[in-house]
Amino acid sequence: MTMSIARRSAAIGALCLSLVLVSCNGSVSTGSGAAPSLRAVNLAYGAPNNFDVLLGTTSLATNLAYDQASPFTTTATGGVTVKFEPTGTTTAAITANLTIGAGSNYSVLALQGSAALTALTVAAPAPALGSGQAQLNFVNAAPAEGALDFYVTTPTAALPLTPSQAAVAYAGDGATVTPIGLLLASGDYRIRAVKNGDTTQSIVFDSGPLVFAAGDSPVLVAVPVTGSASPVALVSLGSDTTVTTIADQRVQVSVGNFSPVNGSIDAYFDQNGLSNGATAPFATSVAQDVASKPYQALLPGAYHASFTVTGQTAELVGSDLTLAAGTSVSVFAAGVLNQPSPYNLQLLVVHDDLRAPATGMAKLRVVQLSPDLGGAIDLVPLTISGGITTLGQTIIRNLSYAGASAYASLAPGSYTLAVVPTGQQIPLLPASSGVPVTLTANTVTTLVIAGCQHPASGTVCAASSAIPLQFFQLTD
Repeated sequence: MTMSIARRSAAIGALCLSLVLVSCNGSVSTGSGAAPSLRAVNLAYGAPNNFDVLLGTTSLATNLAYDQASPFTTTATGGVTVKFEPTGTTTAAITANLTIGAGSNYSVLALQGSAALTALTVAAPAPALGSGQAQLNFVNAAPAEGALDFYVTTPTAALPLTPSQAAVAYAGDGATVTPIGLLLASGDYRIRAVKNGDTTQSIVFDSGPLVFAAGDSPVLVAVPVTGSASPVALVSLGSDTTVTTIADQRVQVSVGNFSPVNGSIDAYFDQNGLSNGATAPFATSVAQDVASKPYQALLPGAYHASFTVTGQTAELVGSDLTLAAGTSVSVFAAGVLNQPSPYNLQLLVVHDDLRAPATGMAKLRVVQLSPDLGGAIDLVPLTISGGITTLGQTIIRNLSYAGASAYASLAPGSYTLAVVPTGQQIPLLPASSGVPVTLTANTVTTLVIAGCQHPASGTVCAASSAIPLQFFQLTD
C-alpha cells in the first residue's frame, strides 16, 4: 500500500511538496482476523522533550521527537499499557491503557490534551478498497477547536454546502477512536475544514492541492499549531514510520503605514496583472503609524502590492512579491514620497515568525523605519537610578534602515528600551530616558521605530507634518 501526497500552489503552478508513504514490511494487518499491530507517535506540540516509549516493558522507541513514529509492532490481543517517558528519565509523562482487538492497526498518539499531556489511540481497521480507490481517515486531536467539518473537493472547486466528513469531534483525553473512512477515487484533491455549526462556513484550515493515489489510506490527524493561518495542521500518518505535516497553505498578511509624512492609506494585493479596483482593497483607511491587525489570509502566489491614498486607486508606491505557502508576511510603507533612494517612499516586506516562543518566554524583534536616523542602531535596555542612566546588555545589534532584526527571546516583564547608535553609549530619542515596553509571556512582539529624528527640518523630513521619532509596539 502506498500513498503519495503532493501540495501544489495553484496560483503559481509549481510543485511545492512531494511525499511518498510506503508500506511497512508486512507488519500491518490485512484482514479482520490478522494479528493486530501497534506504534507510538509523538504529536505533543510544544512539549519540551522527546520521549522513550514502552509497550509494557518492551521498548517501542527511544528519543522519539515531535512528528516521529515508531515502527508498527505486532502485539497480542487484550489489555496493554503504553508509557511515554521523557527521554533520559524513567517516569511516565503519559500512560495509555487500551484494549487491543484483532484486525486493526493501533496508533497511540502523545499530544497536548484538554488540560495537559495525554494519549489518544487511533484504531484503524485495514480498509477494503476497490480498484482506483483511496480512503481518508480523519481524527480530531485539537481539543480547543471543537468539532470540525471536513470538505474534500477538487483543488479549484468552491466550498460545497455539505461537508464530506461532518462533526469530527475531539474524542477525549485518554480515549480510543475508530475513524470513519471516507472513500474516494484516486486523484487531485483539496481539504478544507470549518467549525461544525458555523453557518458562515469560515474556513479554519486549507490544505491546498493534494494528490491521493490508488490504495492510499492515511490517518489525517488535526493537531494544534501556532504561527499559521490556521490554529491546526493535518498530520498524515502513513502505513510505516512516516509522519508528514500538511500545514495550512494560506499566507497571513498584514500591512503597516509607517511613512513619517503619509496620511491614511488603502492597500491592494493584485494578481495576474490586474490593476487596483475600488471594490477589492485588501485593507482600507490604515492610519499613519498603524498596522492592520489581525492578519488576513491570501492564497500563495505572485502579487503586486500597492498603497494608495484612502479612497483612491492611483498607486502611491508598489512592489511585486511572491507569497509562499504557509508563511506570514508584513508589508510596511517606509520613507518619504519624492525623496531619493534610500529615503524614497518604498514597501518593506518582512517575513514574520509567529510560532510561539519557548514556554514562559517572549519573542521580540525590531523594524527600523526612521529614514533620517542615520547609521546602524542598537536596541538597549536602560536602568535609571538616582538620576543615573545605565545601559544594560544589548538586545538587538547593528540594525540599519530599512530593515528588520532577527527575533530575540526575552523573559516576560517590563523593560525600559532605548535606541543607541551602534558603537556609542548615549541613548537617542524618542527619549533619552527610554520608553517603557511590557512583554507578556508566550507572545510575539514587533517594535517599530518610525518617524523622524529631526522632524520639519533637514532634507528627508522637511515637511511640517513629519512626525517625531517613536516606538510602536505590535503584538502579533
